[in-house]
Amino acid sequence: MSNDPSKRLPLSQQLSGLFRGFSSKLLQKKTIPTKVTVCDLGRMQTVLLELEKGPDHLFVHRIDIIKNAPKDQKPSLVLKPFLDGKKFRKDGVRVALKGHGVVIRFIRFPKMKVEDLRSAMKYEAEQYIPFELNDVVLDFGVVEEGIKTDDGEKMEVMLVVVKRQELEPTLEIFRNLECRLSLVDVSILSVMAALEYFHPEDFAGHVGLLDLGTETSTLGIVRDGKPRFVRDISYGTFDLHKRLKTRSDLLDEKIEKLFEKNETLTLDQTQAIKESLEGLIGDLRVSFDYYHDQSGQARPVTKLFLSGGVSHPVVLKALSEGLQIPVVSMDILSKIKWAPDVDPELLKTHESLLPVPLGLGLRDE
Repeated sequence: MSNDPSKRLPLSQQLSGLFRGFSSKLLQKKTIPTKVTVCDLGRMQTVLLELEKGPDHLFVHRIDIIKNAPKDQKPSLVLKPFLDGKKFRKDGVRVALKGHGVVIRFIRFPKMKVEDLRSAMKYEAEQYIPFELNDVVLDFGVVEEGIKTDDGEKMEVMLVVVKRQELEPTLEIFRNLECRLSLVDVSILSVMAALEYFHPEDFAGHVGLLDLGTETSTLGIVRDGKPRFVRDISYGTFDLHKRLKTRSDLLDEKIEKLFEKNETLTLDQTQAIKESLEGLIGDLRVSFDYYHDQSGQARPVTKLFLSGGVSHPVVLKALSEGLQIPVVSMDILSKIKWAPDVDPELLKTHESLLPVPLGLGLRDE
């Protein structure tokens, strides 16, 4: 793939085949290619997986966790040894996005054909997003049809918008590596796809998902097997680390080990975590209340699944007590198998990081 700017396709053409119906994939039942490479780019660490879907399990051919690259080192240089050395396939790589440049909205429109909805979206979408339409790539999926209201029959649509300014650097990383991207997804939608696969009964019920990022976390709510609500919250693992460092003078490496190994914490460390989570719990309560008010849904959310960089029992317990619902991690290892040279301890240690990349691997192209 050429890196000469004069020979690159316009962005709109680059995206054909990338954002092709990505929001609607969660609403459909399709198969995936035999073997795929998945890259979950994170600020603190990046997960690389090569996956294959079997009849009753996912098979992990390869996994690498790339940690804390120097801030002045380009992501393409960090990934180069893994994708240039033929360790992972370079053709058809999948990647997930999250952050302030990604916006998901649930909107009700008068019931209409999908073709008419696509045309209407060009004119209506701008009033629901904080960006100019020329600055974004958007997609949508119909969540529910035939909703009866006082204003007539409506349909609920999930609108997914990604700012080009957020998307282009990701495309540039893989252009530099001469990789072909086959799918660009949104992290919280990948987590939902993982939930559907690993916990189908919960996916068919009424549950929340909290994807804990470094600086921003995303709350998603699934009801009756469909996405219903998504909201970003300005809180992440950075806040946990900061409070622990302030209270106990621990180095970053020690804090990472505490969470990775789920080590027993001191009373001071436990208290620091609880204090740090108070603001997140408050934001989650407000978000749940807003969801119930907007949706008119009286049924309570029965459980919250936590994914991301932390799944320590103290974190799960503090969130459970603060929200007064069970907060749990996904049970992933029981439905995956792995190649002989894959370290099972690596999978176990980083299980909380796997919902995004595994869900991304499950998505159809």
